[in-house]
Amino acid sequence: MRRITDRQKQVLDFIGDYINEHAYPPSIRDIQKHFKLKSTKGVKDHIDRLVEKGYLKRMDGAARALEVIHPRERSAKKIPLVGTVAAGLPILAEENIEAYVYTSADTVRTEGMFYLRVSGDSMINAAILEGDLVLVRPQPIVEQGEIAVVRIGDEATVKRFFRFDTRIELYPENPNYKPFVYWEGDEDIRIVGKVIAVFRVLE
Repeated sequence: MRRITDRQKQVLDFIGDYINEHAYPPSIRDIQKHFKLKSTKGVKDHIDRLVEKGYLKRMDGAARALEVIHPRERSAKKIPLVGTVAAGLPILAEENIEAYVYTSADTVRTEGMFYLRVSGDSMINAAILEGDLVLVRPQPIVEQGEIAVVRIGDEATVKRFFRFDTRIELYPENPNYKPFVYWEGDEDIRIVGKVIAVFRVLE
């Protein structure tokens, strides 16, 4: 997060306090009057810098179009939730963005990461449950036994991945399921990415 000047901090605090008191943001002239500035240009410059540095957001189509960004959001990245992946029998992973999930920038260190929602219970012994969100780092290769999102034709699944000379084996983490075994040439199989985190909403 880029640092702001003392004056920018004062402007940001005034906007936040004004919103808390009035339930809507101040106008440019409200800010100009409060800080006894000679013109609105100075106000606009401060606001432009605060938007650029990620402390304010402009809302389209509103006369008083400022929103203070929550500190949690400033230190996080918006990661897309792009569909559902099976932890049971493979099902179609529809690659359309359903929502965005704010995630710590310390966790998201690679561009292109995304979430998938888990369907099924075949990975429960790896603490991946029905409805969980798995954070996926796109990569074409994983180490033996790592948990990966694997595309099989037009379908996708999350399993432990093993590659041998003439076959690929996808192992569940549930004794009620058997491994999926694919022989060379059987299917169009590729690794979509490695699962690096699991997120769960308890309520």
